Amino acid sequence: MLIKPIQRLTRYHMFLSSLSKTCQDLGLLEDSTEFSLALSSILSAARHTNTMMWIGKMENCPLDLSGQGQLLKHGKVLTKCLAGSLKKGRRWSTRSQKPSPCYLFLFQQTVVLCRTSENCVEQNSPHLYYLNHISVNQVRIRDTIADNLNTFEVHKLENIKVGISVMGQSKPSEHKKDTKSGVIMRIECESENVKDDWVRAVNSEVKQLRSMARSLASQFTSLP
Repeated sequence: MLIKPIQRLTRYHMFLSSLSKTCQDLGLLEDSTEFSLALSSILSAARHTNTMMWIGKMENCPLDLSGQGQLLKHGKVLTKCLAGSLKKGRRWSTRSQKPSPCYLFLFQQTVVLCRTSENCVEQNSPHLYYLNHISVNQVRIRDTIADNLNTFEVHKLENIKVGISVMGQSKPSEHKKDTKSGVIMRIECESENVKDDWVRAVNSEVKQLRSMARSLASQFTSLP
């Protein structure tokens, strides 16, 4: 019976595990190590595939998640709806709200926040309900929020200039820096170390994208 290539991922590990053990029993330690490394790669690919299939079941998501680039990081967080933020015509306040369990996903192009609920069938894969997203090239991170060392904010930059003019060439001096931003997400992590990991991961991707944008702008403006 033929099976889909993606279904084979769950079977390769048994084959490679058996080969590694057999080589070890025969004293072929170098071959055993090679098969063990291949096994680790297959298990990593299987975990990533399962994660993406789980994310693909996210409800009410307006994005094509398969087009947001590689999934770089994900994990459990807590959040509140921000006071003054507008959701479906209603303004929310944090005063009477308790932090809600959520999941945060960092893709190469987008940060996505989801609300979660218990999944009785697959306890390790809670149901995901889309809450908000922001393009990485619009992100500014504020990593110190009052006295809460476990919390950071995701701000959305307005009127971003990346140095490329569609209608005609512009001088670098004409491009204004980002001056205006608004809070999109306030994220609470389980510890300060976890928060720092998130801040580093997001800022690294922001820096990479903006560096790429400046490089493209430089190439564009240097054209005759």
